[in-house]
Amino acid sequence: MAKKTNGKLKILYVKDILEHDLMNGQAISMREILLKLSERGISAERKSVSDDLRLLKQYGLPVHCIRRGKTTVYTLKKTP
Repeated sequence: MAKKTNGKLKILYVKDILEHDLMNGQAISMREILLKLSERGISAERKSVSDDLRLLKQYGLPVHCIRRGKTTVYTLKKTP
């Protein structure tokens, strides 16, 4: 299990990462999310980030999951 550093902030960083990539019109893979979290000093595992994405969606953030071959990417649905 990954060491928790700033664990309570992780979900907010995940939200920020998704929002930043939406502004750039991009989707982001789990690997990229984990790398960007690591760059911010946040240690995380795929499962915990998946849980965060599910919670953000439950909260009302329009998280969208897209399958591209063997890779799944995440983005926020654009709202009119």
